[in-house]
Amino acid sequence: MVTRRVSLEGALKTESCLAMISHFARRLSLSSTITSATPSYITLILTGDERLIDMFEIACWLGPDDVNIDTITLETV
Repeated sequence: MVTRRVSLEGALKTESCLAMISHFARRLSLSSTITSATPSYITLILTGDERLIDMFEIACWLGPDDVNIDTITLETV
């Protein structure tokens, strides 16, 4: 188990992006806590299997059509 701080930057429709984050975290059995959310920046803490966190990152790039992610940063916490 690892814990990562994930930061998403871009044109984020906050409601859609938060729903996507919740959905993917649940599907991948990751524990998630949103620490900040604005229309251009969302930060969360994920805990779980390292490979599943990597899959979460890939899923975010493929997110909903109304979410345009420019940058995803992962940091070990």
